[in-house]
Amino acid sequence: MRTLLQNAAVGVLFVSVVGAAVATPSAQTPQTPGPLEAYKAYLDAASKATSPDALFPFISKEYKTMLQNAPKGEVEKMLKMSVAKDHLTDIKVVSQKVDAAKAVLELTAKTGDGRATTGKVTMVKEGSAWKTDEDAWATPVKK
Repeated sequence: MRTLLQNAAVGVLFVSVVGAAVATPSAQTPQTPGPLEAYKAYLDAASKATSPDALFPFISKEYKTMLQNAPKGEVEKMLKMSVAKDHLTDIKVVSQKVDAAKAVLELTAKTGDGRATTGKVTMVKEGSAWKTDEDAWATPVKK
């Protein structure tokens, strides 16, 4: 009888330990940034970018190909005029549609000088990472 109780106790302990390990894999595995976090990383890189190469780790293959094939002068102009140069703050998601391969985010933010702006961002999943595929912002002109 005693052996039966000991085996039952060991079994319960085993199930508890295994159950706890299975229930908390996130504590052991680093989480992949979601679409918004990945977009913020892109904005940070774009705010400092002086060449398109700085953006390549953050953008989709299609966007990268477009930049590589565009005239150099146009790419330089795009980098200088990027919304990231406005140092967006207070970025908030107004709405989002996310599935396994694509995320469309509608956002609000403030520019570094306090102007309100709205944007729409399309992110795509390549491998396990979210990449910026397209972004467009409507920012009022400076007064």
